[in-house]
Amino acid sequence: MHQLKKMGAIGGAISLALCWPLAVGQIGHNVINDSISQLNSQSIQAEIVQYDRGYLSSQVKTRYVITDPILAQQLALDGLPSEYVVNSQVQHGLFSLTAASVLENMDDLPLTLNTVTQLNGNTDYSLKLENWHQANDGAMMSITPSELSGHVTVLGELTYKLTIPSIEVDFNSGEKFLVSGIEGSGDGKMQSLFWLGQQEIKIGDMSLLDESQTPIVAMKNAQYRFSTSLTEVSERVNSQHIINIENVQSTQGDVDKFAMDLEFGDLDVTSFEYLVGLYKNNPQLTPEQIESAIPYIDTLFAKGFHLTMNNLSMTLEENGQFESQWRVAVPEGTENISKNPDAIIPALTGNLDTYISDELLLHYPLISEAVEEATLNEFVEKTEQGYQVKADLKEGNLVFSNGQQIPLLALLLPIMIQQ
Repeated sequence: MHQLKKMGAIGGAISLALCWPLAVGQIGHNVINDSISQLNSQSIQAEIVQYDRGYLSSQVKTRYVITDPILAQQLALDGLPSEYVVNSQVQHGLFSLTAASVLENMDDLPLTLNTVTQLNGNTDYSLKLENWHQANDGAMMSITPSELSGHVTVLGELTYKLTIPSIEVDFNSGEKFLVSGIEGSGDGKMQSLFWLGQQEIKIGDMSLLDESQTPIVAMKNAQYRFSTSLTEVSERVNSQHIINIENVQSTQGDVDKFAMDLEFGDLDVTSFEYLVGLYKNNPQLTPEQIESAIPYIDTLFAKGFHLTMNNLSMTLEENGQFESQWRVAVPEGTENISKNPDAIIPALTGNLDTYISDELLLHYPLISEAVEEATLNEFVEKTEQGYQVKADLKEGNLVFSNGQQIPLLALLLPIMIQQ
């Protein structure tokens, strides 16, 4: 009896081992089905065209159609299709599925996606592009071997790392665009229409050359960081954008150590999401769409938000310095602005702190004249090495440190008239 039980256990294990690849194939089929259905959105339509499931492997064909009219139009202008078919060879492993995917009928684009998907749906991916060269009507583009890799979960959480060593574009006119040292990374998830998490992109060198290969503009060591967070209790969105550039050279002059840190804070998530989606899907709004947006605009202002420049600084022409920080806030309780838009400016609060060095003003006479006039009127204070302006925004006025006031509307009118 003991021997029979032992033989039965061994037989059961063998049967399970023999059936397991079939089970993995079935589980994998469901996982891929769910993953494809989750890709459908207002911008893209995804579907499985064919799924041939075998014992140890499967052949899968999927179709992706760009339904966003603006993106589809841009692809057409660039000579690219808005519909893509992908062929995937899927291997059934013990606890995961391994797939290699390529674009159908696009042999001139050496692009391969390799994925390892666990049976719970979490996936590691690596998208590799070999040397790619394309010529069109005399213009040419070349990209060196590049890779996008990372991890994505069934909850929509995503990490990625991007590496593109160099891109070169040669135009018919003889001009040339060069980019090198592109690196990117991200960690977060998409929630409805906006990204929650962090992203970063770095560019080592970028230049645009004229017909004689003389630089029109060149940039070195640029970095852009973007982060968005959601406070679930109050349902507010905060977004921060940070740019740092070591050097920019152009025919208009050079800029060193450019830095910008801009923050949008305390935006009502429901209103913000609706307004972003409305504008994204309808760049030209109809009167009906504008009318539908009014309640969300009212709510956005009623709940309050702020726009803050934590830092804007640069060095211009022989160490000329410029630094500025400012903040503009719409206080919570600013009600019914659609019926009374004149109430917006008096409700605003904030502050301003800006510094301009003497060296900078030597190179920009028009700015120097304006600063000198403001100094005579005691709006700007002279310091040892430059000029400083500090002010608070109260009841529609900029109130300076000496008590002088300027209506904010008086500063905005020239800008509004020019537009």
